[in-house]
Amino acid sequence: MTGRPRSAAVDDAIMRATFELSEQYGYRGVTMERIASHSGVAKQTIYRRYRSKGEVFLDALATYAAERLPHPDTGTLYGDLHALLSATFDAQQGASGMLNRALATEALQDDEFARLLWERLIDKRRGAVRDIVDRARARGEVRRADDDFLVDLVFGPMWYWLLFGRSHLGPGYAAQIAGAVATLAATSGDHGVQPAVDMQPLAGGGG
Repeated sequence: MTGRPRSAAVDDAIMRATFELSEQYGYRGVTMERIASHSGVAKQTIYRRYRSKGEVFLDALATYAAERLPHPDTGTLYGDLHALLSATFDAQQGASGMLNRALATEALQDDEFARLLWERLIDKRRGAVRDIVDRARARGEVRRADDDFLVDLVFGPMWYWLLFGRSHLGPGYAAQIAGAVATLAATSGDHGVQPAVDMQPLAGGGG
């Protein structure tokens, strides 16, 4: 026998409380008890939905990304990537950035949580970029075959600066990444990048 359907109002209350508390207390300062008190949802109800605080925050971030981050269709690969990255970088300056950092830390310590983070959030965001690349390919803007590599280049720099300096994630940087990826996507990728100079072994280096 199945249980009662989940209440959308309860889910929304938990999500809103999670974001509001994270802005006030940070990830470590938020407890399941605080989420229950702030949302008006019984702690037992929250634990029926989630096994841990990390899963609550993960669901909150996944919901935020699905509902608030754009799925642009500007007509060009550069325009779509710029719009997506600009909105994503702007979100990282607030609670979303802090929570992404915290969840990445959790994932490094828990393989099962890392799997959930990938499935529920990261791969879905990568899917949004794959859709952009697919449309660009249909328009003739993309010649490169390895879409996953292009997606790596879209989000890799974000995670680097998210961990070491969120202030770097601004409109100018979004434009730089979008331009670089659009330029690379237009190449065939048949040949690897060659070094500018011959690499000679160091004198006395052996080997």
